[in-house]
Amino acid sequence: MAAPDLPKNACEINANAMSSTTLTEDEMPFVGYPERCCLKRKNILSEQELDMARIAWKYFEKNYQAKTGLVNSANQYPSTTMWDTGSSIAATLTARELEFISQKEFDDRITALLATLNTMRLFNEEAPNKAYNTLDGEMSDYNNKPTQDGIGVSTLDLARLSQWLNVLSCMHPKHRLIARQVMARWKYCRLIKNGEMYGLSREGKQIQVLQEGRLGYEQYAGKIFSRLGFDTGISKTYRNKHATATDIYGVSIPYDKRDPKDLGAYNYVVTESFYMDAMENGLDPELSPLVDNIYKVQQKRWEQTGQVTAVSEDNVDRDPWFVYNTIFVAGKPWSAITDTGRDMSQLRSVSTKAAISMALFKPREFYSKVLIDHVRSAYDPDYGWYSGVYETGLGYNKALTANTNGVILETILYRAYGPLAEGCRQCQRHLQFDRLVLEDKRYADHCLPTGQANACVNPDLCAAAPRK
Repeated sequence: MAAPDLPKNACEINANAMSSTTLTEDEMPFVGYPERCCLKRKNILSEQELDMARIAWKYFEKNYQAKTGLVNSANQYPSTTMWDTGSSIAATLTARELEFISQKEFDDRITALLATLNTMRLFNEEAPNKAYNTLDGEMSDYNNKPTQDGIGVSTLDLARLSQWLNVLSCMHPKHRLIARQVMARWKYCRLIKNGEMYGLSREGKQIQVLQEGRLGYEQYAGKIFSRLGFDTGISKTYRNKHATATDIYGVSIPYDKRDPKDLGAYNYVVTESFYMDAMENGLDPELSPLVDNIYKVQQKRWEQTGQVTAVSEDNVDRDPWFVYNTIFVAGKPWSAITDTGRDMSQLRSVSTKAAISMALFKPREFYSKVLIDHVRSAYDPDYGWYSGVYETGLGYNKALTANTNGVILETILYRAYGPLAEGCRQCQRHLQFDRLVLEDKRYADHCLPTGQANACVNPDLCAAAPRK
C-alpha cells in the first residue's frame, strides 16, 4: 500500500508523534511518513507517462536476480556495473511510487541488494569492482569471466550508485543506516583528491590511478560527492580549467579541451549527463543554459536536415555492442565512435532514453512531441524499451538495457517530484557521514570527509522546514 495522501497538518502530526503527544484515531494513519511532509508531488502523471513507466519496468521484472538483488545490465546477460545498479535503484523507487510493486516486494528487493553491496568483495579491498556477476555477486571482468583480483574501480559509477542510495535513504528511511554503511566501507583515499576524481585500473600486477571524468559526467558525479562532503571543487563546476565551447548551428556547446590523443579518454558530449544532472541535482546558473543548448542544438539539426536527433551513448544490438553517439567529440560534431575512436557512423541512432528525457524535461516544446512520436513504438512489450532507432535505416536498435529503462523510469519520477537529490538535501534528509560513522574504527583509514561530523544523527527527529 502506498503512502496515503497527507493532510495539510501532516508534518505537525508527525512532530506530535515524535514528541509522544497523544494522537487522535484519525491522525494515526499519517504517522511514519515524515519524508512526505517535505517531498511533495509537483505534477500529476499523464496516462502516456504511466504507460512509458510500465513498459520500462518490464525490463526489471525480467532481469532481476532474487539471490543477490542485482539486475542484469543487458537483457538476460548476468553481469552488472555500479552505474547500472544505481539505475536499478532509481527504477525500483519509481515502481514503488507508482504502485507497480507492493511495499513488501520493494523491501525484499532493496534488502537483498543492500546485503550484496554490504558484503561483496571489493577491488583491492578499496571499492567496488567495475563489474560483478549478478547470479552470485562475485567480481568479474567485462566479459563476465570470474576474476580473483578484479579489473578496477570506476568512481563515476560509484557516484551514480551513491546518488540513488541517498534518494533511497531519503524516501525510505528504514534503509538509511545500511545504505550509509555500504558507502562507508569504501576507501576514498585514492578516488577523490585535489578537487578531482580518480579511477583505478589493473594493468598486470600494477594498479594505475587515473583521473576520471570529462565535462558533463564529471560535473554530474562531482556534485554528488561534493554533497557528501568531499572536495570536488574542480570536478563539480562546468567552468573549470578544462572547459571550453564550440559553435554548432549557431549554438554554443560546451566540451572538455583535454586532448584524447594525449590522455586516452574521449571528451564525448552527449545528452544523458546534462539531463541527469538537471533531473537529479536541479538546475543552477551554470547548468541551465547548457541544458537549453543541448536541447536546442539537436532541435536545430532536425530543422536543418529533417533527421530527428537525440544522441547519447548506448548499447547496440550488433558489433561492436556499444557506441557513443555524440553532439561533439574529438573536434567533430555528430560523430558516432567506439571508446577507442573507431568510426561507427553507420550505427548512429536516436537514443530512446535521450529522446524521452529531453521531451519530458521540456514537455511544452513542439520538438518534444516530435521526439516522443519518433520513439513511441521502440519497445518490446515483454522486455522494455529498446535502446533506440537507427538513423541509417537499420530499424530499431533492439539492445535492451538496465540503463535505458532505468533512465526512463527516473525521468518519470522526476516528472512527479522534481529533482529528488536536491529535494532531499533541502529537506535535510540526505545521507551524511556524521560523527557515528567517523568515530567507527572500521572506517578510520577510509578518508571519509569530516565536514558533516555535527550533522543530525537521526533525520527523523530533526526539524526540517516543509518544502514550499
